[in-house]
Amino acid sequence: MTMFTKSVVTTTVTAFTEALKIDGQAADKRNVAIQKLVDVMTVKRGTQATKDFLKGNSVTNPARMAVKGLFDTLVEKGLLSAQTGKIYSTNFWIAFVDGVPFSPALSNQKSQAKKERGAQTGNGLSADKAVATKAGKVETTDRAALVQTLTKAFEQSQILIKAGDSQLTLIASTLEQLVNELSAPF
Repeated sequence: MTMFTKSVVTTTVTAFTEALKIDGQAADKRNVAIQKLVDVMTVKRGTQATKDFLKGNSVTNPARMAVKGLFDTLVEKGLLSAQTGKIYSTNFWIAFVDGVPFSPALSNQKSQAKKERGAQTGNGLSADKAVATKAGKVETTDRAALVQTLTKAFEQSQILIKAGDSQLTLIASTLEQLVNELSAPF
């Protein structure tokens, strides 16, 4: 004995399909609205280095205060849960700093990419961090420790370049080349 007719099942599936389409359109609309705010913040930053623009916290920095206020308001109005507000705020700053389109999943994507890299550095340089967890002392060291030290210097230069210090581009390129040469087997 069948509990539901084919017509009832089809109607239910159609309703869910339409709701899913509406949910997707609503998510797109939210993402576009937040992206516009990221763009406004980028314009407000102007030529100021990102690290300088973001100094401080939501109490001392007007940009951070504005973003926190925005998401706190959305939470207070019941448009987002408190947890979702925190996630959206984090993803707002990821989009702003990394120059990528806003998405509610940015922090998850960044976290997943970090896990997938495993022993690779943020820029694809292979440095076996399991072999040398800290750079060796100058008196006693090995090739792996040297590679790790140079890799860390490269990563630091990339962070500073993202923050607006474009003079480090040549140094970063040289460090990357050194690491690749040292990592290559003889």
